[in-house]
Amino acid sequence: MAMQRWNNQYPGTTPESSYTWKGQTQSKSSQPSWSTVVDPEMKRKKRIATYQVFTVEGKMKQTMRNSCRWLKAKYIGARYGWW
Repeated sequence: MAMQRWNNQYPGTTPESSYTWKGQTQSKSSQPSWSTVVDPEMKRKKRIATYQVFTVEGKMKQTMRNSCRWLKAKYIGARYGWW
């Protein structure tokens, strides 16, 4: 019954032939995935990229702090009439 319903929905196919998994294929010239972890140049590039992310995060935090300080100073000045 289920096979008949499948064939009616998708003529010319069966559930077994509709999808086949062949797995990952590697060409002979490609390196294994673990080689990127061992490569010192790749480690250096990853480390530098991490430092750059930390730098950007620090700049964003400092910008937020400065803007909050500016807003607080403007509010206090307007509230107490120092403006």
